Amino acid sequence: MMKLGKIAALALSATMCTLALAGCGGNAPAATTTAPETTTEQTTTEQTTTAAPETTTTAAETEPAEDDTSADKPVILMVSFGTSYNDSRDKTIGGIENAVQAANPDYDVRRAFTSQIIIDKLKDRDNLVIDNVEEAFARLEADGVKDLTVQPTHVMNGFEYDDLMEVVKANADKFDSVKVGAPLLTSDDDYANVIEAITVATSEYDDGNTAIVFMGHGTEHASNATYAKLQSKLTDAGKANYFIGTVEATPSLDDVVAAVKAGGYKRVVLEPLMVVAGDHANNDMAGDEEDSWKTVLTNEGFEVVTLIRGLGELEDVQKVYVDHVKNAKPLSGDRPVILMVSFGTSYNDSRDKTIGGIENAVQAANPDYDVRRAFTSQIIIDKLKERDNLVIDNVEEAFARLEADGVKDLTVQPTHVMNGFEYDDLMEVVKANADKFDSVKVGAPLLTIDDDYNKVIEAITAATAEYDDGETAIVFMGHGTEHPANATYAKLQQMLTDAGKKNYCIGTVEAEPSIEDVVAFAKNGGYKRVVLEPLMVVAGDHANNDMAGDEEDSWKTILANEGFEVVPVLRGLGEIEGVRNVYIDHVKNAAALSEVIEIISGKALPADGEYSISAETDGSMFKIVDCKLTVADGSMTAVITLSGSGFSNLYMGTAADAEKAAAEELIAFTENSEGQHVFTVPVEALDKPIKCAAQSAKKSTWYDHEITFRSDNIA
Repeated sequence: MMKLGKIAALALSATMCTLALAGCGGNAPAATTTAPETTTEQTTTEQTTTAAPETTTTAAETEPAEDDTSADKPVILMVSFGTSYNDSRDKTIGGIENAVQAANPDYDVRRAFTSQIIIDKLKDRDNLVIDNVEEAFARLEADGVKDLTVQPTHVMNGFEYDDLMEVVKANADKFDSVKVGAPLLTSDDDYANVIEAITVATSEYDDGNTAIVFMGHGTEHASNATYAKLQSKLTDAGKANYFIGTVEATPSLDDVVAAVKAGGYKRVVLEPLMVVAGDHANNDMAGDEEDSWKTVLTNEGFEVVTLIRGLGELEDVQKVYVDHVKNAKPLSGDRPVILMVSFGTSYNDSRDKTIGGIENAVQAANPDYDVRRAFTSQIIIDKLKERDNLVIDNVEEAFARLEADGVKDLTVQPTHVMNGFEYDDLMEVVKANADKFDSVKVGAPLLTIDDDYNKVIEAITAATAEYDDGETAIVFMGHGTEHPANATYAKLQQMLTDAGKKNYCIGTVEAEPSIEDVVAFAKNGGYKRVVLEPLMVVAGDHANNDMAGDEEDSWKTILANEGFEVVPVLRGLGEIEGVRNVYIDHVKNAAALSEVIEIISGKALPADGEYSISAETDGSMFKIVDCKLTVADGSMTAVITLSGSGFSNLYMGTAADAEKAAAEELIAFTENSEGQHVFTVPVEALDKPIKCAAQSAKKSTWYDHEITFRSDNIA
């Protein structure tokens, strides 16, 4: 296994140098001569790097000592891409390692680089020997180390991290325990801490007239989304003059130039968003070549200030790595996983705020779990890969990855609003793969039990309270479906009305209630203004186009043409904290898959109790808008609410039999506060059409109908 790992590492090492997320190496530049209008500055602690070939830096001067390592002493292996810029390496990688050592005096701290090109260059030029990751693991094994923590200094979970994890997993069985720390930007706290660090470090330039630009590496890996997320969080923090760009991906230099121009800035400060200030910082960012960022921005008419300082020099960034070592987790095979499954969206900003927001909230509530992502829409997955080089697993791919990683305990949590077709398809994949894990649990979609409805109502009404002046119709636009779960919308409308929120209206794009129903609601209520907001986890295509677009068939246009003042609010449900908390609860209360399968397949009744359930009928004139199932002592009854008051009696059988039945065999109605007729009926089975005759209140005529109580929407 070790031999194969070494071969894999050698094969990968040639490409790893181009994928640096922690820094890149290169020949140290001579003193930079800049154009008169351009200022090039070093930080107060930075000196001009002159790593001449004749300069020799010995391992004893910069490398953690290893000769006195005891097999009983735990080791922290710090893994960096590396750099051949000696001064920057000492201040950045060395600074992080020293901070980690100071915080962990009972550990040995060792170093490994992933770039074989840099390793070879340092040996040839400086007689400085640094292990690659395979060599470091061989040394750890030879030294009899038992307890190991691996801490990458990478900025994000990109290709470098993936390759590192392959080596770690291949060698894990040689140690009693192996833990792995997270890269720099992983949790929301990491983003907040790094933003605090970089804005404080550049505060002397933050005069309101200067654009402060951080240049990252960029990657084709899905983790390139880290840059967009960091930009979004900087903006949310009020740092609108801070911009993130990348050398090799998006946001590009062209994006940076456009953003700086749009902001009307005259001066630009450039600093690397990389752990070290290596080749990219000195050449691609601050070099004199015509395609360097400094030159391009200067030619655009900006005064340019370049700061040759790696993130690793910042004390607060070093502290993030110290925290990550402290909170390092066992390998994923030993850690349970929560797989968050979403439909997906190609709207990057909304995705980060909604799906990302839910995932981050679930991760924060479950720190001992790994939280992973999968999308169900292959169209969106393909679009993101082609447009943004963003790779996201579909559900089948996610399960294959879970199996390959040796995950034992799995919780699957859909972010779907209801148990519709997407949920049905997901469950088929879950069931097909369940035998590959020791345990599998499944969480419920957003709107499942009455408590979910109440919490979501509280969340959306609180979020729209500023518009709730008594004269405004607040309309939430759902997707709509042909699945029986479409009854969710009618139930939510009913519960909003019951809660006194009579100016709130639920509509759907592709089913009922329709936009025509919404227009009628607004007119009948005498409202002058209509607020539109999506009843969808993300504010994606439907929200931006079908709801808030300028096309003649958009809801905004239709309502405006009807004379209403229209206010679209492009906010997905996933942005609302109260909604996120529902998903957290669903993860906590996820049911074992065996229980879910038994309910869905009809092999077993649910446990005694009351459940919400969808009830499908065979005609629009006999429509059930709400259904409560009660299970007790091996039998089931349901309280069904019809859409109106057109039927006075029910009989569980045919119309012909109902006409002959005694009065006591008929099921009479009660009337709710909305004037709808409510019946309590016996349920002989789930997922099976049950004959039910209904008597017209006006004509006293009996009509044949069927009811199917759907177990796939039970909770």
